[in-house]
Amino acid sequence: MAMNFPDLPRGIQIAIGAVCAFLAAIVIFLILMTSSTFGTPVTNWALGVWGPAGASVSRAHTRFPGMTTLVFRDFRAPETAEISGGTVRVNPFGFIPGLSWVSRADVENGYVALSPGGPEDDGNFSLRKLRALIDEVSVREIDVRYTRKDVTNVIAISTASGSLRSGALHIDAAGGGSTLHFEGSAESSTLASLSGRLQLAGDNFADFAWLAGFAAPDTPPYDAVADISIGGNLWTFDFQPETMIGDSDLSGPLTIQFGGGTPVIDGDLRSANLDFDDLGIVFGVPIGVGTDETVGEEQVRARRILDESGRLIPNAVIDFTRLDAVDGNVKFHADQVSDAIFDIRGLKLEFQIEGRVVRAPVLELSFAEGQLSSYVTLDGSQSPAMTTAEGELTGVPFSNLAAEPYLRGTAFGAFKLEGRGDGFREAAASLNGRLSVWSQDAALLAIIAEAAALDIPETLALMNETEGDETYTPSRCAVISMTFENGIGRTDPALIDTDDRLVLILGDINLQEEVLDLSVSSDSKDPSFGTLMVDVKLGGTFRSPEVSALGPETVLQLGIAAALGSITGGLAALPFIEAGTASDAPCADILARAQTARE
Repeated sequence: MAMNFPDLPRGIQIAIGAVCAFLAAIVIFLILMTSSTFGTPVTNWALGVWGPAGASVSRAHTRFPGMTTLVFRDFRAPETAEISGGTVRVNPFGFIPGLSWVSRADVENGYVALSPGGPEDDGNFSLRKLRALIDEVSVREIDVRYTRKDVTNVIAISTASGSLRSGALHIDAAGGGSTLHFEGSAESSTLASLSGRLQLAGDNFADFAWLAGFAAPDTPPYDAVADISIGGNLWTFDFQPETMIGDSDLSGPLTIQFGGGTPVIDGDLRSANLDFDDLGIVFGVPIGVGTDETVGEEQVRARRILDESGRLIPNAVIDFTRLDAVDGNVKFHADQVSDAIFDIRGLKLEFQIEGRVVRAPVLELSFAEGQLSSYVTLDGSQSPAMTTAEGELTGVPFSNLAAEPYLRGTAFGAFKLEGRGDGFREAAASLNGRLSVWSQDAALLAIIAEAAALDIPETLALMNETEGDETYTPSRCAVISMTFENGIGRTDPALIDTDDRLVLILGDINLQEEVLDLSVSSDSKDPSFGTLMVDVKLGGTFRSPEVSALGPETVLQLGIAAALGSITGGLAALPFIEAGTASDAPCADILARAQTARE
């Protein structure tokens, strides 16, 4: 039956009729959309107009009675996304600012490709645009593909639920060799604010950093807990004390600023207890791969390569692409250090990265007493890279330097060195500069001085001493200085001057070939009996040093003794009597020269 409004003007009647027809058309359209025969081509038409280029579905229809909920199969958008199936609840008022066109999306099995660039890149399908398009999500088994420098990385989302625009958000994912669990919330004000707690674990943090868009050094396996905040192009990580990197804890803030070309990091990190082994792989030194250590694949691989090489200096080469990928400043302070090569108790490190130049104005190693302070610069803008290092050792007992029981006292030192090379071996082979260690209160284990002189009676007498009751000989001065030129280090000088002996070390070490060519002589200041005239030789390689004492002089001495013995037994002892003609070393001048090593 037709509707009549005889009391209304003709124009209004026409308008009411048009509205009713429009509403009827919408109802008919919605009813038709429940059929895939009608819904599929309509959906593909809409995707062609408003969706990504080339987007289509194999099947689509609305679901009664939720007429705005679209069920789809096999969504395809070349190089942008593929989803095997799901449902999308469309918001017809999505044109209103602050609302999304998709109020909820439930999808599973497929991938989404985000645009290359920073986290808020304005490409065809950026994270920011995704959050503007979709509000609530329920995701299962979706890969997020992210391309950087022609390398496609994948974050595999196993489950994600919540709101991309505002409200609670939960994500479980894996990527960059890491597993990720996030519990937090999003804010709708800028579509670029996200905060919550992140749990991240993996074999090497450098892999995840590359995926996230910045650079980091290699690390041991890690299990990190951080409160994070993402606001526009600023990412903030506040690592909690339960974070572990290898066998070391880590805490403190780290910020990453994107959007200005190279990401800029700023960190102030701390460790209550640093396992020194964990620093090895960070600087390319493959240590800490024992059965009782937490180690990753990169550490095991680096250690295997070093062991197979038969060398002591690792052949690690600096990856300058990582320096190109980040700038910034980082501070690191370890309150306590364990498992160090020497008795290191604390560490402070501050470094700045600018382009391919890394400066460490603060690198301090603290001992039970005293410290080592240095300033290191790596200039990778040159080819090959130039490394410079200078510093000083202040008031460190020899016991903290693994020199006890052979040497007691307090050590001081200074060094200024430089080398060219993109790796450790190359830089060592070109090393130039000077290094000195000295002491004015050193005491040498007496048996060392006598054995170095091959003073047989004195050595035999001292060999009967028990541990903790050894005899030490005080020194007037002890100095080991070496001058390096093109990787060859020569003693300049190296000596220990005691009241009755002057012990000299002469020769050189070759850093390129890793071989030793040193001799140790001990001259008596008083006449002594039973001394062989020979220097102790220290040779071989850094990994396999060799000690020898029998030389031509010794053979000649034994020959003379045999000849004299054929005449009369008493004369055979004459070649073994040391005249005792050594004089005191000029300690004041030698110490003054050693202290100029940094000049």
